[in-house]
Amino acid sequence: MSLGFSLSDIKLLYEFGYFIYDKAFSKAQGAHIRYFDFGRDIQALAETLQRLAQIIQDADKQKLRKPWQTPNDDYRGALQPVTEAAGDFRTTLNDCQTLLDNNRRFRRNASNFVDNVQWTVGVERDVNILRDRVRFHLIKLGIMLKPFEIILLLEIRGELRHVRGVVTEIRDILLAQNGLPSSTQEVLLPPIPHEIATRFARALSVSPPPGYTESSLPLQETADALIYHFSRSTVEYNPGLDLNQRVPKVPQYLNLLKSRWIFEKLECSSELRAKGSYSFWAGYLAEIRSEIVEQYQRFANGALEAPPEEVVLLLSDSCFSLWLSQPASIEPARLSEPGPTEEKILELDLPDSSNTRQSSLTVFKRSAIEFRLVTTVVDKHNKDFLHEKEIVVNTNASAIVPAYGVSSDRSANPNSMLISNHHVNDLNWQLLRSSDDISLFQEVLLGYRVSHTMSNIRWSINGSSKPGQSGHAQMQTWQFMTSKESTSKEWDPSLYPVTSAATMPPAQPPGHGPSTFANQRRMTALSGTTILSAPTMTTRVSGSRGVGTVLLPPNPPVFVLLTMLEGKYTFLHFELDDNVMIDRKQCDCRSGKKPCAITIITGTKGWKVRKYSAGEVGDQQGLATWDLAVFRHPEHPKFKTMEVLSKVKYLRLSFASPALNEEFQKELKDLEGVRIQDLRAYNEALDKRRNRDRGVG
Repeated sequence: MSLGFSLSDIKLLYEFGYFIYDKAFSKAQGAHIRYFDFGRDIQALAETLQRLAQIIQDADKQKLRKPWQTPNDDYRGALQPVTEAAGDFRTTLNDCQTLLDNNRRFRRNASNFVDNVQWTVGVERDVNILRDRVRFHLIKLGIMLKPFEIILLLEIRGELRHVRGVVTEIRDILLAQNGLPSSTQEVLLPPIPHEIATRFARALSVSPPPGYTESSLPLQETADALIYHFSRSTVEYNPGLDLNQRVPKVPQYLNLLKSRWIFEKLECSSELRAKGSYSFWAGYLAEIRSEIVEQYQRFANGALEAPPEEVVLLLSDSCFSLWLSQPASIEPARLSEPGPTEEKILELDLPDSSNTRQSSLTVFKRSAIEFRLVTTVVDKHNKDFLHEKEIVVNTNASAIVPAYGVSSDRSANPNSMLISNHHVNDLNWQLLRSSDDISLFQEVLLGYRVSHTMSNIRWSINGSSKPGQSGHAQMQTWQFMTSKESTSKEWDPSLYPVTSAATMPPAQPPGHGPSTFANQRRMTALSGTTILSAPTMTTRVSGSRGVGTVLLPPNPPVFVLLTMLEGKYTFLHFELDDNVMIDRKQCDCRSGKKPCAITIITGTKGWKVRKYSAGEVGDQQGLATWDLAVFRHPEHPKFKTMEVLSKVKYLRLSFASPALNEEFQKELKDLEGVRIQDLRAYNEALDKRRNRDRGVG
């Protein structure tokens, strides 16, 4: 600020620093370790600012005043060189607060304070930027507090020369007791190798700060560069006990040489000479020089060994750079970056809204039933343009509407889905580029892979043409997808002994009755859309004997009809278990000798056919409740209460051509082969666990 910092400003700033630490970091239960480090840095900055305020208050108490004079709460003039040299720590603390405000995904308690700071990719970037700035303030303030206190006391008492001599004398006594040279004796440092100094000189004119000239260096920016490089020099290196552990890293050694080279240039600065030999800046740089000398003495007494000069010269020009770049700005966290408890499971390109705009959809999984969808729009010719929008989908509350299956609805699109939070009248249309993208999007939300899709199919239950018993439909076949979160590698078989196992369906001799899919063919290559799966899963359970896992039987494949029944949007859901078969004897052609466009599917006992109807056709609110998620995995709360059609003896499907009928039957056979392999894998897993429980090898 133009009027500088007062003592009250410093007090407010360290209280603000403590506020940030107390409310954002001290309660960071389970937070990432780098957040703890960041919090401790903010706490240390607040403590350092508090020490600065205390120095001023202590000095003010010693100031002689007339009876009518009041204590001074200003000290702007005395603080000006300190705040200029230390940098704008007010802005840094404000940016720390902004970082918390911009990341609303931080969990907050009832008082709206951050209760558990989390670690994300975007936040990590901003935290690293801010942490560097905080530590830079800390290093500079730590060096300058002592000379500032001395200068302040000397100015207050009017005993500048006398007290400075006393302080120097005391300092020399302490240095002598520790075997160090007196500060009044000029310590001669070995010269910097000529080739290294030449590269420093070349770097001096590369991206210099404003105000730089060959004859004069800007005091503030040069001091910042000096502190920055010194803080990354051998001061960070702790040698080991072995001789080969005494050589610091080459960049650290180079930074020490660089610090000394900058210091010597700064000593010749006309701006520094103008400040005077007893100014704050003179004391500040004297402290820095003593730190540099201390590092050189580590090499002189054998504690450290310098790397060879030829190795140092192999470093790139960027390692020899002197000036600091402008600090990166703090940006709000990108919505398209995963949160701490999220997994990115899908990213799709969207239809472009214009020739220059590119859109994409990213799906993040938070749990088995909750997802975050982020739409991102960027401009090919404007890198600064960014538009992001997110919606959270909980499939217990949000409907996943297959709008692509509604040809009569004007608002629908062949490649569109509708995410409907119908309880709050919130409709979100998601337009995708292709039917393949529709299938991918649908399966990550439902947990079932869309292995095949067919349209314009006539269907009827038990051959009836009555309303509610027949119609036109789009059909999808689904395979269950194993979720990584549902599989646990940690289990104790002794906690949950196996008591039963499913068995493989018995094979029937050829020519005896209707043949099941398994008996109609041997497993061959699967179609391009049906894949071999491995849905035998374990799930964690808790019991009286602890936590363990149990094996889950594989979910059978299903096919779903998207249709209209009695004026309502309707799903018919058919499970393809081992009781389901193709019955050629009920087909119109019966003989099987000529091409047929009809498939008859029967269930020998208790075929599970579920019906789910939503609102009326043509009503958008009715469409918004046509929820495909009721068939998702894990099981939806509505699944068990759904209407189950009784007395379904067979389903008749009529296709547009015999070729399409053959395509469908092949898909069913492939799915049956997958189901049998899944069941076999499940039984083998049960056998292994049973043998393990019995101690069998």
